[in-house]
Amino acid sequence: MVTLRTHAKINLALEVMDTVNGYHLVNNIMLPISLYDEITLERAKESYIVDNTIPNNIMLKAAELFFKKFNISGGVKITIKKNIPVSAGLAGGSTDAGAVLRGLNELYATKASKECLMSLAEELGSDVPFFIEEKCALCTNRGEVINKLISNLEPISLLLIKVRSGSSTALVYKNYHYDGTRKQDKLNNIIEGLKDNNSELVISNIFNDLTAPALIVNEELRELYTKLKERGLDPRISGSGPTMFIVNPKGSDIELVKELAGSDTILIKASTL
Repeated sequence: MVTLRTHAKINLALEVMDTVNGYHLVNNIMLPISLYDEITLERAKESYIVDNTIPNNIMLKAAELFFKKFNISGGVKITIKKNIPVSAGLAGGSTDAGAVLRGLNELYATKASKECLMSLAEELGSDVPFFIEEKCALCTNRGEVINKLISNLEPISLLLIKVRSGSSTALVYKNYHYDGTRKQDKLNNIIEGLKDNNSELVISNIFNDLTAPALIVNEELRELYTKLKERGLDPRISGSGPTMFIVNPKGSDIELVKELAGSDTILIKASTL
C-alpha cells in the first residue's frame, strides 16, 4: 500500500501566445500550494476508484497507461480523500494523475526514471508532468516542458475563492486573443524574486493572460471579482478559473470576502510551498 499527498497549484505567471498545431504556446510559472488530496493505492486484480463519481476519471487513465507501459497484468484500488475542489483551475485532476504514476512506480517497484514518468504524464495532459516532482517551475511550449526554478521563497499565505459555477477551459481559450505583447520582464522579475526570497517582487509581478476571457466566460466569477476589486482587494485568477486567490490576506480581508461571496462559494486558507 502506498499513500501520497497530491498538492494543488497556483499560477504566478501565465503568458499565453500564438497557437502552433492547434495549441497555444505558454510561459507558465506554477507553484505548488499546501492544499492537497490524499491518495492511497493498493494492489488489486483490476483498477478502480472507491466511490468514484467522476466519469472518465484521469486517475484511471493514468493507471491504464502505466500498466500498459510496463506490461503489468494487475490493477490498483484507489482511495482518495478529496480536498481540492473539482474544476477549479487548481489542477486537482492533474495532480492526482501525477500521483498515481508516482505511486504505482513505488507500489509495483518498476523503478521507472523521472523522465519516463514525465513522458507518460505528458500523454495525460499538458500540466500533468509538473506534478511528477511538484517543484516550482517555468512550464513552456504547451505547458508540458518543465524548467525547474530555484525557489527560496518563504511560504506566502493565500485565500482561495472558488465560485459555484465552473468554467470551460476550452471556452476561456476561445475568448482569448493574443495581441503580440510579451511579458518577459515580469517573468524575469518573478524568477529573480523566487531565487532571492523577495516576496514583494514576486507578488507585484503576478499576472495571468487568461484573466479577461475567464471573466467573460463566467458571470458569477466576474461579479464577485468586480465586487472584490471595488472594495480594495486584489484577487488573482488561477489558470482559466474559476478560482481566485488573494495574497497575504488580513483577517478583515477574509471577513469582507465572506460578506461579499455567495453561500455556495468555497473559501480555503492555504499557503505556497
